[in-house]
Amino acid sequence: MESLPLRIDIVSDVVCPWCIIGYRQLVGALAETPERFEVKVHWHPFELNPRMPAEGQNLRAHLAQKYGTTPE
Repeated sequence: MESLPLRIDIVSDVVCPWCIIGYRQLVGALAETPERFEVKVHWHPFELNPRMPAEGQNLRAHLAQKYGTTPE
């Protein structure tokens, strides 16, 4: 059987834990039918927080700023 071409575009932030979980699920699904598709993955960058300072930010300060959380 001839492999079908399959282009997959992934838009991902490298620090997003959900992105790696989704990617691993994709890899697992494709492994179940290894001969069926000729897969080409195309990665595209996405910044979850484009205003994050280059030096980073304290996690508590970040959560307070983004979600209005308090230590309580």
